[in-house]
Amino acid sequence: MGAPGTGINLRTLAEEIKTKTAAIETHLKKIKDNKDNVSIDLMFEMQMLMNALQQFSEMSTSVVAASNSAIASMARNVKS
Repeated sequence: MGAPGTGINLRTLAEEIKTKTAAIETHLKKIKDNKDNVSIDLMFEMQMLMNALQQFSEMSTSVVAASNSAIASMARNVKS
């Protein structure tokens, strides 16, 4: 994410989400290609990929919300 005190790199967050989404799309293609023989392993892997994407997306949303809240608080303090 960068050195401490340098801020949040939103581009890194977006790139990581794109990477995780691409991995899921690749896995979906694998499942589609094996539609006659889908194993529990493939479905479990898919669940794990989706879970990782969901957790990372939630974390990214929380980071952006916290940053927004901090900036809004600083702006209120400057106006006073």
